[in-house]
Amino acid sequence: INFLQAFFFGGALCLFGQFILSIYNLYLDDPTSATLLSMTIIMLATILTVIGIYDEIGQICKCGLAVPISGFANACVCSSLEYHSEGIISIGSNCFRLAGSVIVVGTSVAIIFSSLRYLIWVIS
Repeated sequence: INFLQAFFFGGALCLFGQFILSIYNLYLDDPTSATLLSMTIIMLATILTVIGIYDEIGQICKCGLAVPISGFANACVCSSLEYHSEGIISIGSNCFRLAGSVIVVGTSVAIIFSSLRYLIWVIS
């Protein structure tokens, strides 16, 4: 049942994103629309996290809500909220605490696979 919930709500989030993207595409070009869509999802996830609703929705949606960019925004905002009483420097230094490993691993894997792809391209 968890798989079905994650699949359904992840698809619903993508459908919502496609709807917003279609609205943006009425007025803007494709790259600008895609950028604004990402910003919109990050903003909504941030607002829902700050007012305390994101975690409740996450319990229902399972990882369907946490996997996309909204999960990354939630992780950064949660860390920032945890350290907000210690000042702006503490917020900045701890913002990527939860998501930092994702950035490091993602960047490392991207470099490795890009290098391998380049080497295969040069050899052939």
